Amino acid sequence: MTPTTTIATLLASLIALAPAQAALAQSTKPSTAAKSGTKAAPKKDDKPAAAADEQETKQIFILPLEGTVGIQLRAKDMHTIKDMANAAGPGQIVIIKINSNGGLVLETPEIQAALMGIRDGGHRLVAWIEKAISGGAFTAMYAPEIYFMKTGSMGSITRIAGQGWVEQGAQEWEDAVARTCEMGGRSGYVGRAMVHAEDLLSYDVDPDTGKVTFFDTLEGEHELSNAKENLTFNASNALACKFSSGTADTLDDLLAAMGVPEGQYQVSEAGNKVFEKWKRTCEQCEKEVPELFRQYQLGGTGTGDGMVVLGKRIDAIKKLLEWWKKAPEMLRYELQVPPPEQLEQQLEQLKYQQQQARKQRDGAGN
Repeated sequence: MTPTTTIATLLASLIALAPAQAALAQSTKPSTAAKSGTKAAPKKDDKPAAAADEQETKQIFILPLEGTVGIQLRAKDMHTIKDMANAAGPGQIVIIKINSNGGLVLETPEIQAALMGIRDGGHRLVAWIEKAISGGAFTAMYAPEIYFMKTGSMGSITRIAGQGWVEQGAQEWEDAVARTCEMGGRSGYVGRAMVHAEDLLSYDVDPDTGKVTFFDTLEGEHELSNAKENLTFNASNALACKFSSGTADTLDDLLAAMGVPEGQYQVSEAGNKVFEKWKRTCEQCEKEVPELFRQYQLGGTGTGDGMVVLGKRIDAIKKLLEWWKKAPEMLRYELQVPPPEQLEQQLEQLKYQQQQARKQRDGAGN
C-alpha cells in the first residue's frame, strides 16, 4: 500500500465492522448501567449443567503486545488468543499488555475484528498500558477497561499507511478513532484530541456523583490538552478523569484492582507462549534474511565456478520464499524483501540458467 492510499479507503472495512450499538453520547462518559429486560427462567434440566460450569476455574490470558503495530504487534496473535478463550467457554479474562510506539493503519481492521471478537465471545477484555502511542493507543481503545502502569503513557495517534505519512483522509481517520473510543465506552472527544492537537479537551467532575463530563473546548475545570500537541495521557491524569480504571505495575496489583475473585481464575501461560514464539521468529528473521541477501549476491563467487554461484543463489531464494510463509509481516514492512511472485520468477530464471550451464558442461565433457 502506498502513501497515497486514502485513510477513507483503508478504514471502510473497519467502520463497517463497528456494532450499531457502539454509538454513544460524546459529551459524557457512557453509563455502565445494565441493559433492561428480563431473562427467561432456565429449564430444570439446564440447572445441573449451569452449576457445573460455574464451578469450573476460568482462565486469565495475558497477551504481551510489543513493537510495531502490523509487524511485531499483530492481529493474528490476538485472533489466536480469542480462539483459545472461546474454546475455554464464555467468561474468560483477556489482558492485552501493550508496549508500542504505533505502526501501520493497515492492521487496524483485523485488530478490531480480533478484539471485538473477544468481547462478543462473552469475555472480559482489559488493556494494561506500559506505552501505547499512536496505533498502540488505537489498539487499547477497544478494551472497556484500561489500566496504566505508573509510568504508562497513551495517546498521540498519527496517520501512517504502508511506507509514509498520510494527509489524505485525515477527517475520516479522526472520525474512526472517535468511534473506536466510543466502542470502548468512552467519549469520542478523547480520541479526537489524541489525533488532532487543535481538538481541545477538558472535563468537569460532578462533586456529588463523581460523574465526568468531557468538553471539546477548554470550558471544563480540568484541562487535558492544548492546541500545540496531540493528547497523551499519563497514569495520573488518565485516572483523574476516569479514562483509566486504575494503576498497577505488577500482575498481582492489576488483578486486585480489577477485583478478580481469588480461586475462581487461573493465569494461563498461553498468551506469553504465543508472544515469545512470534518474538523469536522475528529475531531469527531479522538475522537470517540479510544473510540470505549476502548469499545471493556473493555466495560462491570466490570459487570462480558459475554452477556453484547459481546453486547458492537458488538456495537463497528458496529460503527467502520459506520466510515469506513464516513471517510475511517482517519481510513486507520491516525488511522490504521483494514479493513472493517476483522471487518465484527469479527462481525460475536461475533454474533455467543452471539447466543450460549443465548442458554446456556436459557437452564440453563429451
